[in-house]
Amino acid sequence: MKKLNALERTYKATANRKRLHILVFLKKKNSATVGTIAKTIGLKHQATSKHLQILENAGFLSRRKRGLFVAYRLYTPLKEVQRKVLSSI
Repeated sequence: MKKLNALERTYKATANRKRLHILVFLKKKNSATVGTIAKTIGLKHQATSKHLQILENAGFLSRRKRGLFVAYRLYTPLKEVQRKVLSSI
């Protein structure tokens, strides 16, 4: 059952175009704050935070607090994300 839950989180995280855009952006930028990601992707801060939470829960992102801000970065290289999704089929 745990494996099924992890698989579901993986698919949920990568099934949204905005979340894929966030992953590609972070691959290029290395790390960024919620505000920077929101501005770049064209989402409100709250919506961006929700997308980041989903990606983090699926194991794709890590975060680091920088003073008042939180910076996100890819925890798993993007090719590993693709492999993880494809190998689960």
